[in-house]
Amino acid sequence: MKKILVTGSNGYIGNALVLALLNRKKEFTVRAAARRGSILNSKSFETVRLGSLEESPDYVEAFKGCDVLIHCASRGSMRGHEGWLDEAALHRINVLGTVHMAREAHRAGISRFIFLSSLQVNGPETPAGKRFYADSLPRPKSPIGKALLEAEKELIRVGEETGMEIVIVRPPLIYGPDCQNLFGEVKIMVDYCLPLPLRSCKRNHRSLVGIDNLVDFLICCATHPDAANETFLVSDGEDLSTLNIFKLLAKTHHRPCLLWPFPPILVRLFNSYIGRQAWEEFFFQSQVADIHKAQLVLGWTPPLSVEQSFRRSWDENFYLGSHTSSK
Repeated sequence: MKKILVTGSNGYIGNALVLALLNRKKEFTVRAAARRGSILNSKSFETVRLGSLEESPDYVEAFKGCDVLIHCASRGSMRGHEGWLDEAALHRINVLGTVHMAREAHRAGISRFIFLSSLQVNGPETPAGKRFYADSLPRPKSPIGKALLEAEKELIRVGEETGMEIVIVRPPLIYGPDCQNLFGEVKIMVDYCLPLPLRSCKRNHRSLVGIDNLVDFLICCATHPDAANETFLVSDGEDLSTLNIFKLLAKTHHRPCLLWPFPPILVRLFNSYIGRQAWEEFFFQSQVADIHKAQLVLGWTPPLSVEQSFRRSWDENFYLGSHTSSK
């Protein structure tokens, strides 16, 4: 039976991962680690409190006895608990902090370190008809993407020096119940039946990953022997245009899809004027991840379809860990 340690366990991904692992008690024991806030229901599993990634504390005692560490605590956005982060802070948290944690994991006897990175490492967009591959040359443009790429390189170096297995996972935009990101903003638009000038946004394609599919893949990476020292892209396996995202969200929430045609150039100018670069990218650009490597190397397929994941994302009472992960 493997003992898996999950960092960032009071975050959106870490929370769901811990709950999913608890549903497989015959296969795993769980140790949940977090820096602040409450850590789920601590009566059900071991919990440890970690110091800040920026302070390089001693983690050995907290990590001892675990076989695999799944690191979900790195910073995936420019915004922190106390405001916007500069590039120096992103480097301290995502690079220096992550590398220190990996070295402490090795000292504690952990054999596999799984790093949750981001598709932003590959780049902000894919040209029409193209896609990102796990082994594509990374071309990050955002400060976060650059910091995560540097963290990946340093982790690989740690693995080569210590013999600890390093697994890197790059997801695209993650969504699910109560997600607090761009997808959550789109859900609000659909929920309130807002009429939007986006019917012409049908030529782009975007990969997404539902929280259940992502958690299932992370568990697969924790157990599959062939995941060692590999980099993987993960998604739902079906890429959607902006128009189809809105249509499917409306369908799964029993709402009308009130999109009307409007010249895309004017929408883009409006987004630029109000400073919503994230909307500009999501509505008009493509970002497609190829997951064939995950399918071929690990034999993994997304357990939930896109429509199933979209439908679950509307369920406010949905228990994130209730889906039994694929074996």
